[in-house]
Amino acid sequence: MMNIRRFVGACLAGLIAAQGATEASAQDAQFTVQTQVVNPDLPAFTATLGGLGNGAEFMRGGGGFEPTVFRNRLTAAADAPNTIIADRQQISNYDSWPEGAFDGADIEVLRIVNGVMQTVRRDRVAQGGYHASGWNMATPSGRMIPAGTTRWNFSWDTFNRMDAPYYYTVRAVDASGNLSQPAAAVSITPPGKPGNVAEKATFQKVKLSGGTASLPAPQNLSVRLAVSRTAMLSWDPVPGAAGYVVYRSDLPPERHRGYSIDLEGTGEPIRKGDMILLRKTFTTPTRAEISTNRVWGAATPTSTFGISFLPGLAGDPGLPDFRLVPHDPDTPVPDPGETYLQVDLKNGGDIQLGKFNFAGPANGYYPTLKPDETYRFEIWLRGQGRITGRFGAGGVYKSIPGLPVEFRVGPEWQKYVVDFRVPPAPPESRSVGKMGIRLFGHGQVDVDNLRIYQLGTDFMDIRPEDRAALMDSGMSALRTHMFIKTKFSSYDLSQLTAPAGVAPRSGGHSLPQMLGITRSLGMDPWVQVEPHFSAEEWLGLVEYLAAPFDPAKDDPKALPWAARRAAQGHSAPWTEDFNKIWFEIGNETWNRLFAPWTFQPMADAGRLNWTKYTAGEVYGLYQEHVLSIMRQSPWWDRLEPKLEPVIGGWGINDYGVDALKRSPGSRVLTNAAYIGGWDSGEGAVQQTPEGYASVMAYAPQVMAAAAKRYHDAVAKAAPDRDVILGTYESGPGYELNGLNGAKVTPEAALAQEKVMKGAGAGAATLDSFLIRAMAGDRIQNFFTYGRGDKFRSHARLDEGGQPYPSWAWLALFNHLGAGGDLLAVETEAVPKRDLPAISRRKEIPDAPMAAVYASRKGDRLTVVVVSRAVPDVPPGTDGHMSVAVDLPIVGAKSLTRYHESGDYRAENFTGPGTEIVSDTLPVPSDPGRLEIPDLAPASAEVYVFEGAEFPG
Repeated sequence: MMNIRRFVGACLAGLIAAQGATEASAQDAQFTVQTQVVNPDLPAFTATLGGLGNGAEFMRGGGGFEPTVFRNRLTAAADAPNTIIADRQQISNYDSWPEGAFDGADIEVLRIVNGVMQTVRRDRVAQGGYHASGWNMATPSGRMIPAGTTRWNFSWDTFNRMDAPYYYTVRAVDASGNLSQPAAAVSITPPGKPGNVAEKATFQKVKLSGGTASLPAPQNLSVRLAVSRTAMLSWDPVPGAAGYVVYRSDLPPERHRGYSIDLEGTGEPIRKGDMILLRKTFTTPTRAEISTNRVWGAATPTSTFGISFLPGLAGDPGLPDFRLVPHDPDTPVPDPGETYLQVDLKNGGDIQLGKFNFAGPANGYYPTLKPDETYRFEIWLRGQGRITGRFGAGGVYKSIPGLPVEFRVGPEWQKYVVDFRVPPAPPESRSVGKMGIRLFGHGQVDVDNLRIYQLGTDFMDIRPEDRAALMDSGMSALRTHMFIKTKFSSYDLSQLTAPAGVAPRSGGHSLPQMLGITRSLGMDPWVQVEPHFSAEEWLGLVEYLAAPFDPAKDDPKALPWAARRAAQGHSAPWTEDFNKIWFEIGNETWNRLFAPWTFQPMADAGRLNWTKYTAGEVYGLYQEHVLSIMRQSPWWDRLEPKLEPVIGGWGINDYGVDALKRSPGSRVLTNAAYIGGWDSGEGAVQQTPEGYASVMAYAPQVMAAAAKRYHDAVAKAAPDRDVILGTYESGPGYELNGLNGAKVTPEAALAQEKVMKGAGAGAATLDSFLIRAMAGDRIQNFFTYGRGDKFRSHARLDEGGQPYPSWAWLALFNHLGAGGDLLAVETEAVPKRDLPAISRRKEIPDAPMAAVYASRKGDRLTVVVVSRAVPDVPPGTDGHMSVAVDLPIVGAKSLTRYHESGDYRAENFTGPGTEIVSDTLPVPSDPGRLEIPDLAPASAEVYVFEGAEFPG
């Protein structure tokens, strides 16, 4: 049970006396709790984890030095026997990947045939078959150089490649947007330090038609390096031209191969609209292999293809030669993963392994080191020659006592450990620091398992403060959010099931780590997996979760994934540890922010293209395709009773309903349901009466209608199916800088935090979750468990570590009301207010300003009372009301009241400003009537009758 301070307020005697009042005319609101069950055995709420484990915050890329698993989804744009023709922007990622980047990659072709998605071809990209070369527009998209101008002065970006030639051409544009043939190409190599164009060019808008103009190609195109160290293109005017467009390329036109993928083998011809999954694993790529000149020095090539903790890619100037090498089967390195890093150091050369991963207390983003804790750096090393390691830190902790530490690296694998403590940091410091190791000397050094964590808890295990907070929460399931949003650089099944700290693209998190933590908390896992696995990987996942393995008699070669699980210390199938395993493919697969793992409309190739499926339907068909693969496993019968496939919908349309219709194997439909925030389009809420009122109005104005719409839509779309509805993310929402073009000032951001992490928002969150439960929702998820700002449940430990009110109220209900039957409540009388339309919210006349919910579990009756009223909305009102609730009981042994210690403006973001406290009250002389003489504005109160006696 949560640690709630119990006290009896000074006004308790008056409250007790008031509970004896019986005059209905004295009440502002009156409700009747009925015996009818609305939502039986209501499950406890759930939560999403953004990351969890001791050391995860310092190692947001893992420390295992593993290969890069590249995955991509494309759409075939034309029919072809053995070639994938796709949009040039998909093929090259907007001129980021060069010719040949994915030669040898695995290809899977998926197609919808007669209402079923199926794999129609497995193949490989031929050597020299990945074509991504041609002319790319150099002038801004949708713009052209005006007809009267026949020159263009341009500069290179600092991250462009400087030691290679660039090729340019120009095409004339006619009045209809048609293009002439290109001018004869010219080339120029940028200077080492390019300059900037002093004056911005003037452009005109243009809509290119894609047609060919009758205009001749521009003549006498030339390029020269200007005095300003910029490039000047010039050409002769073309009579009749409306303007000009300039193009660039990394290769001369005679080497252009276009944008397509040639396949190595033969098989089912590619058809327009086919879904293509591309998979390739990179060990140590050079920049030239994976990067075009345009993004050469940008962060993207390293973040997508690089090795965690290294400052660049293989072959980069200033870096020694390095590579990834497979571990020997009998390596002494524990939890070794697949590979280790090998570096060649010469003549005192060095390499830095580290990253910015901590900051001063005022920073707010990076973690802050605590002076009263001991931290550990450890790394496995083996050296040939004279190799020295030096571990240290910079930034606000650059003067840590005892650091840096140097040690000589021996010839055999050995773990090197440095324990350290930090002095107190100035509270106002925002300085960001890098922590890591410098390896230098002469010889070869092998590196693996770089780890940074806090002593007292095993590496990547749950820390005591997180265990206590989650145990207190009573959540029924934890959603693993660290395995999605990977984009192109992702993981394969081997990395997903690796030990913690190995996989680079999931922050070091792994499936066995999260399953183990979830099991230790007595909760169920809600596993998210990106939708890019091969059939072999989906089958391997089933085996990993559900297949038994006895090392004494089973062959590891026959059951490699079960053997891996057993070798990790979990011999029994994971299915034996949980009541359910919630299974969600991808995350918001409609949201282009998470591309390429999104879906788009597709035609049915078996019905002469007269059937076209919506993006949501394609999502459902793909999910059913995955389930059909998993059903082929000999271990499916062990997994299927526990597995709950989840569809993630979109609250503003029928994307999820469409998906559910096409996936009969899925019976859970969820969508996001935030209170305000960026996806509501309402801006950052402010600390005004109207701001607080908008938060308190969310349940009756948005949540009730949204839940009803989904339940009605599912009843119509799947009338014969037992579908579970709910939310995959919910709770207070936040306006974010940059999303939808929003601009949030620091002052507005702070005000938003205070409102959304205040007592009023806590009551509104409980109200929203329960109003959806009354509509029939069975699974609801708070986003997210974590410490800090925005979508977090708790304050940072250095700021008190207190739960925010939204989390605290949900946790309290989990303990007191979850697992019980949600009862019907009739509203007899209630104060009302007209709610104005706000952004996407519809106007609601006469909306109730109070609500009551009730849950019965055995002889416990839990009654939740919520005030939605806010002082001065409308002007002149004080928001207070009295409430009477008729209850279906005739007696009780005890009564406890829970409420916030502060008013609706009290918040926990800037410090411990409010908490849920409890009063032990005498059972009223008439137990069937609960009277609250003064319900505070924008608040929640929970009354718990233990030993309740129900008539009949």
